[in-house]
Amino acid sequence: MDPNALILVAAAMLMAGGVSIIASVGRARSEVLTRRVALVEPPRAPSASAKGDQLESYLFRLPATGLTEVEQREVVRRLARLGIPASRALVTFGFARFAAAALLGVLAYAWARNVAAFHAHLQIEIAIPLMGAIVGWFVPLLYINYSVKQRIKEVRSGLPDALELLVVCVEAGLSLEDALARVVTELARSQAALADELGLTLADLRILPSRDQALSNFAERVNVPSVRSVVTTLAQTLRYGTPLAQSLRVVAGEMRNDYLIDLEERANRLPAYLTLPVIVFLMPTIFLIVGGPAALRLLDAFSHIHLG
Repeated sequence: MDPNALILVAAAMLMAGGVSIIASVGRARSEVLTRRVALVEPPRAPSASAKGDQLESYLFRLPATGLTEVEQREVVRRLARLGIPASRALVTFGFARFAAAALLGVLAYAWARNVAAFHAHLQIEIAIPLMGAIVGWFVPLLYINYSVKQRIKEVRSGLPDALELLVVCVEAGLSLEDALARVVTELARSQAALADELGLTLADLRILPSRDQALSNFAERVNVPSVRSVVTTLAQTLRYGTPLAQSLRVVAGEMRNDYLIDLEERANRLPAYLTLPVIVFLMPTIFLIVGGPAALRLLDAFSHIHLG
């Protein structure tokens, strides 16, 4: 393949992504206008253009397929920091996947062209850019998966501290909503991920008619057994009227014990993890220190015998 042709293909992919983002903006404005018209006009049967818009929306969201709901929320949250609204987050993520695939494909092709061993193999020159494009396509997805796992880990590690703060706030006479608001403010810097999740839970508690649904949304977003245990305890406490501070204190103590047990399990696994590094790096050094002088003496003895 000609490198100029490959560069043109990459540029075309980038332009297609830009056009999709512009089209998504126009489609969002048209949806707002349609909703305004629907307020004063009766609904009509979907036309062919509406079906075409649905197909276009599906095509624009096609690069974001394969993402779970948690991963899609993480995409929206990450891109919101860059000033990209939620309505365009998945489209922008798809454009990023196209751009990463095109960039790595071009770089892989340039590297293959510079390696003399690949000049005589046309199939290898085509396979290497294709592999680079495939890797580039999955790099943004891997980054999002890693971000989701790190976020869940941060939420899980900071939850005992948040529960103890909730206990203090509830014992001071605050309601659950006011206590959550106070905890979110206190944890905004030290536990940003947990503060975001608790802030969303607080918003659900204030908006949704059912508190159980708001707590269930928190458990579904994080999807960790410890969080589900906390949500179940809070739901039963609010439903049956048991003391909230006492329930939170019991749950916080259980989570502290689970955290200590987890640390003990990690400490007990350390000897098994250190076996291979000790064998590879430390044992040869010990053998050299212990047996090195003896080996040198043997070599000197054999050399004298040979000379004699």
